[in-house]
Amino acid sequence: MLTFSFTLVRHGETQYNRDKLLQGQGVDTPLSETGVLQAEAAGQYLKDIAYSKVFVSNLQRAVQTAEIILRNNAHCSDMELSLEPLLRERGFGVAEGRHKEDLKNMANAAGQSCRDYTPPGGETLEQVSHVE
Repeated sequence: MLTFSFTLVRHGETQYNRDKLLQGQGVDTPLSETGVLQAEAAGQYLKDIAYSKVFVSNLQRAVQTAEIILRNNAHCSDMELSLEPLLRERGFGVAEGRHKEDLKNMANAAGQSCRDYTPPGGETLEQVSHVE
């Protein structure tokens, strides 16, 4: 019988996360000191899992997180990452680099919920959920 396991990990904290600023795809920030510690903790937690393949967004915060996790892994410390642009977070267009409150205000002005609102130049939820 074939067994399949899937581990999903979000990147560690960045200064933008801490400051409640939108990063999206156009703002490629590194992990903060706290983010590095979070990735180290995740690496310790996942250290005994033998991965056959690791896919990661090509944004540096995700790559850093994955590299730290694998560096702590007993089975995969020298594994090469498969960088996948399709794993990037949602693009927020003109709202990237701005405070999350700005996105809420834009959505309110458009008469939409923040979740459903697409800023100019951003990706719709439908675009994010469909791979073509």
